Amino acid sequence: MITAVLQAAGAVAGIVGAVFVAGQSRHSRRIGFATWIVSNSCWIVSGILTRNPFLVVMFGFYFLTAVIGVVNNDRPEGSL
Repeated sequence: MITAVLQAAGAVAGIVGAVFVAGQSRHSRRIGFATWIVSNSCWIVSGILTRNPFLVVMFGFYFLTAVIGVVNNDRPEGSL
């Protein structure tokens, strides 16, 4: 039961995050990346509970890229 709730929340948050990341403003993208962090966390916990290492590794990687996305999005234009 809890895994179904986590997976549903992860799927919905993933779709919502994609909508925001596609936005033109930095604020919209920040919301999108943050939403992806929540989504990926749901999938990671679901993978742990179902003992599915493939979900854990894949969404762990997505989690890290979303964190990098937040950091890169918040940097001033032209800075590395």
